Amino acid sequence: MTSKTKLLRDAWLARKRRTGLGTSAIEVLVALSLLTTTLTLSLPLVVRHGRLLTAQRHYRLALDELSNQLERLTALPEDKLAEALQRLAASPFTASRLPGVELSSRLEPADIGARLTLELTWDEPRQRAAPVALAAWIPAASQQPSGQTPRNEEP
Repeated sequence: MTSKTKLLRDAWLARKRRTGLGTSAIEVLVALSLLTTTLTLSLPLVVRHGRLLTAQRHYRLALDELSNQLERLTALPEDKLAEALQRLAASPFTASRLPGVELSSRLEPADIGARLTLELTWDEPRQRAAPVALAAWIPAASQQPSGQTPRNEEP
């Protein structure tokens, strides 16, 4: 092989490599349409996922608030329970994070004493229709086993 044919062959190979690397207008349009379709389908899902994360965070915060309030209220003696229920309010931490938070309570008689139900609602779509609720049973003083001291009283 002479140097002239070698140069011609190298030039032909280089030209062939260059033409194979380019993209046509059709390829660009197909890639752009695929990218647009992917973004169009995924964007609503990303937004919905963000809303679900926020709703889950609010629900967890509401459960924490209710369990803390319920634990505090069930530890009170019966004579102080009615007064505490009148002053019942959400904690400042919860009130600052849940917009329009409302905490309500019901004390109903039961076979073993009383049933205390706490409900928490806040401003969120469909939240008012299904509030977060927790219940606890407060045994009557006569229902406590013998030898056990009444709640929150020193022996």
